[in-house]
Amino acid sequence: MKLHAPLPVHDPGRDTPTGPAAHSVDESMITDVTHRHQLEQARLETEFRLLQAQKFHALNQLAGGVAHEFNNIVAGILGSAELLGMDLPESHPAHEALKHIFEASHHARDFVQKLRIFGQRPPLEFKLVSLPPIIEECLQILRSIIPDKVELQTRVNPDCARVNADAAQIHQAILDLCLHAWQGLADRRGHLSISLDNCPVVPPPAGTSGLLQPGSHVCLIIQDDSPGLEKSAREHIFSPFRNRRSSGTKAGLELFLVRETIQAHQGEIVLESGPGQGLKFLIYLPAAGGK
Repeated sequence: MKLHAPLPVHDPGRDTPTGPAAHSVDESMITDVTHRHQLEQARLETEFRLLQAQKFHALNQLAGGVAHEFNNIVAGILGSAELLGMDLPESHPAHEALKHIFEASHHARDFVQKLRIFGQRPPLEFKLVSLPPIIEECLQILRSIIPDKVELQTRVNPDCARVNADAAQIHQAILDLCLHAWQGLADRRGHLSISLDNCPVVPPPAGTSGLLQPGSHVCLIIQDDSPGLEKSAREHIFSPFRNRRSSGTKAGLELFLVRETIQAHQGEIVLESGPGQGLKFLIYLPAAGGK
């Protein structure tokens, strides 16, 4: 009887490198995967920024065109109303209707002017900037126009990380938010606070659109102690056609443009409010590292 040699038994350990060589292979694979992930993230961020810049450019062109056409319409309405007012005696009952036409037309002209300003906004120019000096510049302006009964409070971390941003647009966004807060106080005594600090974003805060990536950010908070807003008003706070907080008339594009600016910087803006709770705007911008 012929005996066959036993079949070889597979030993997993023989095919798996051990010792320093194995650790070298594992580390190189991890490094390669990490590098690829970083490259992919950089590509996605570049594409997002390009899309946002294109969106801004398209909005600028649209706003400029609409402002031009609408301005011609408003000018025609005002001109006709003025001629009609000159032909009618002061005692004529139509003068009351003409008064409303003038008021509505002037509101429309103000809106056109804001559209025109938006249409003339230059393209964003990104560079590494420090936010504390920008906040200080805004405070100097605010102190000159906000009455003494509104107390300005600041809590700014001077060592906050820098951000990759257009300094002029961020400056304007901060001013617009602070002026909106002042309007909400409606001639009452109150407080307006600005704070800035480093913060991680893991996971993205509630209320954001999901564009924020986990990681280091700077958080800018602008808060007032106004009466606050109901849920229905909060949901439309960034709409270009929302109501003004103080007068109830239609507002301009300020908060809409603030949100567009922040999102063009790969950031997010969140509103926290409720009846009797004031307004709290939280702005998250990706940290660029360094001081």
